[in-house]
Amino acid sequence: MNAFDIVWRGVRNWLRRRRTFALDVDSYELLERMAERQQRTPQEVAAELLEQAAQAQERQSWVLICWGQLSPRQQQITAYVCRGDSTRQIAAQLHIAPTTVKSHIEIVLRKFGVNSRAALRQHLAPWDLNEYL
Repeated sequence: MNAFDIVWRGVRNWLRRRRTFALDVDSYELLERMAERQQRTPQEVAAELLEQAAQAQERQSWVLICWGQLSPRQQQITAYVCRGDSTRQIAAQLHIAPTTVKSHIEIVLRKFGVNSRAALRQHLAPWDLNEYL
């Protein structure tokens, strides 16, 4: 269990015990409107939103860990993949063999636990990888 999991578990337990937390008026009104449209209570909607935010944060933490396991060359190739470049285009830009690029991509996909370039792009979509190009 990582530090985030430990902290999140504590926060979640605290929220369950308290079942209240402060929101500014505009945020609460927005929450009430969302709840009304969904025919749910504001507390239910807030709990779901908080859970979604925590899951998104956990995913991004995991992506950051995976990124940190890549070599500088793998990070560079990953940036080109996320830009949509083909294996041949990457090889030409980096002056390496296409088979070398393909090997790096296979390692990157394995480290991220995905089967395709599209899935890799989806994980890294929020990131600006231009500095690696």
